[in-house]
Amino acid sequence: MADTEETNEEVVVEDNQVICALTDQVKPAKSKELTLQSLIAMLNEEYGFEMSDMERDFSLAYVNSEGKTKRIKIDLAVFEAGKPHDTDCLIRMCIVQDEKTKAKDSKKGVEATLQVALEGTDNCEFGVWTNGDEFHFLQKTIDQWNQVQCFDISDFPGEGQTMEDLEKWADKIKPRKPANDSLIRTFKRCHDYIYGNEGMKKTAFWELLNLIFCKIFDEKRRFQPAPNGESYRRKFWVGVNGPQNLPTRV
Repeated sequence: MADTEETNEEVVVEDNQVICALTDQVKPAKSKELTLQSLIAMLNEEYGFEMSDMERDFSLAYVNSEGKTKRIKIDLAVFEAGKPHDTDCLIRMCIVQDEKTKAKDSKKGVEATLQVALEGTDNCEFGVWTNGDEFHFLQKTIDQWNQVQCFDISDFPGEGQTMEDLEKWADKIKPRKPANDSLIRTFKRCHDYIYGNEGMKKTAFWELLNLIFCKIFDEKRRFQPAPNGESYRRKFWVGVNGPQNLPTRV
């Protein structure tokens, strides 16, 4: 019997290409692909989902409001740990668009894609839509009359977590460790929001610094001696369902 030789082929990646962390395939390094790669790393390293439980370009069948069966592509789907990659085991939906697509776009925005997909499926409760600059998290609920609604939230649970766990984490100051470039993207989103929505084009950077210093000061207070035996409770934090408290201007 002839010996079988193993060959290791070296993959050459051009400047305008990137290797997918999930499939090992070479992809064009366009803005949407780079955002998707960042999201894969974030879900794996920060949220604790295994690579083997994720799938790109998952084709999802759903029933629309008229009772017709439609299909939508889920750019990144997350399934129950170790379970088959099918709709019954789908637990997270991730829609990724290019940086020019707006969240309110009538065809590619949050409502037209993520919300439609969540409302059309039975088991999946959480999803996220992003264009790299914005992240929109949604939670689906079903009331006692079997009416489906989707609500904006600031984050969704990681592997083995619930929404209640996230609220406890926020209260106990136990942040996730940022993965890849997610922290840089977060600072950029904060800066851009202040710049665009508060009309502070000249001072947006300094206002962002003020917020960061307020956050650091608030969290460090818990390590200082408590006067009159009363422990310090944070005054500046955001829960998954919205702001819990905000600082006064400093």
